[in-house]
Amino acid sequence: MLDSETSFACQLVTEAGQRILSDFQPGCPVSYKPDGEPVTDMDRAINTFLVTELQRRFPDDLIISEEAEDDDARRRALAHRVWFIDPIDGTREFIAGNGEFSVMIGLCVEGCPVMGVVHQPTTGKTWYANRHGAWLTQGNTCRPLRVSSVNHIPDMTLAASRSHRNRYLTAAAQRLGIQKEIISGSGGLKIGLLVEQRADLFISASTRSKLWDTAGPEAILRAAGGVLTDFQGRPLDYRQPDLHHRAGLIASNGLQHAAIVAQVRDLFPLA
Repeated sequence: MLDSETSFACQLVTEAGQRILSDFQPGCPVSYKPDGEPVTDMDRAINTFLVTELQRRFPDDLIISEEAEDDDARRRALAHRVWFIDPIDGTREFIAGNGEFSVMIGLCVEGCPVMGVVHQPTTGKTWYANRHGAWLTQGNTCRPLRVSSVNHIPDMTLAASRSHRNRYLTAAAQRLGIQKEIISGSGGLKIGLLVEQRADLFISASTRSKLWDTAGPEAILRAAGGVLTDFQGRPLDYRQPDLHHRAGLIASNGLQHAAIVAQVRDLFPLA
């Protein structure tokens, strides 16, 4: 069900995706941020487009985006409504040309993700959610989303990172007895795998994730019945002074989430 805000966000990410596909040039120049993450002119152009359109439509709301970081933590903590934008989630995959990137928008009200949209330009898939539920559209089809009912942890399929896998994730998978994995780039696409029941679990043993990486995807996962926490099982805080999720991420279908956290919480040293 599309309310006006969700409809507008879906239109924005779809247009952004069309711009990316039409303007992309192989071998585009790549620069690097101080933290070593790559960024392209396309990231910046799509960021400007999304921020401009959201500011025009919602002038009283606060907008936080990856390519224009907000340093006013107090303003963010007090804001009633905050939009989080990731213009190209999975920039490494975008540069590699494998299609595993997405455009993401999330809306938090009083610090809680209430609406999210994730769009994959190369497939035309759009996952979105609001207070009415979660859906996937592709072409002329639209279907409701619900996480899986897999209840036995070793039977779960892990959505694993293509670019950011590390020894902590490997250790977590081994400890949980996970045998099946599906590899993907963008974090938003990994949540898409969970809500399409193609995967049951996603673990990010990293401090690289930021608020715009999770706001939209978490709204979709929660609306589809799933759970997203840090490695200690704590809810994500979108009003925290730090833009980073420094205690890692664990997303699941929710059925054994507490048990999963209990088994891996000591593996990630900063959690």
